[in-house]
Amino acid sequence: MSPQKQYFEEPVVRVELSKVRFPKLCPVCGVTASIPSRIILTSGRSKFISGSGRLYRNPHLRGMQKFSQPPEMRNLRIFVCEDHYDTDEGEDRYKSLCFIIDGFTMFLFFFGLLFLGDAFSRGRPLPLWSVAFSVLFAISLFASWIAFRPKALQRAVKIVGFDSSMQNVLLAFENKSYQEAVLQENPMASELISWIIKPGS
Repeated sequence: MSPQKQYFEEPVVRVELSKVRFPKLCPVCGVTASIPSRIILTSGRSKFISGSGRLYRNPHLRGMQKFSQPPEMRNLRIFVCEDHYDTDEGEDRYKSLCFIIDGFTMFLFFFGLLFLGDAFSRGRPLPLWSVAFSVLFAISLFASWIAFRPKALQRAVKIVGFDSSMQNVLLAFENKSYQEAVLQENPMASELISWIIKPGS
């Protein structure tokens, strides 16, 4: 198939990885920032790395091409403020605990549903403990959503894609003031674009 144009709902910023310099502003809230955080890019995925050295996958990555070669790595050095600096201490323990609690409350929820159905069919009052199991299950799911949702930096700086040579990367910024600051800081290494040419598949 022939190459096709792909249009973006909102313009994104194309930056040259070897030359781009990000302003000392927090991309989340826009205040002056001095704590470095890195986004590690690999061919086929992107990862966020915090000051503690932990990596995060970016679920919003949409690579422009598929790669069969071993992954190539690049990184973006972005500054964040103290309020949005994440050390990730105890995060793995919290996520593991969420898995365990979700499994346990799911069992209780299913068990409670059986008794709720029986109460409905017999016209009896609903057992309060069955309702309590349902509420507990909902609370555990909400806690898991909090644990596994993207971090503030991941929501503020989204990797849209990059070219096959990984020389340029497309970024979408949630904070448009920060986006403008990036463009002003890098007049020769960044540009705002509305579409790209995708190779035919």
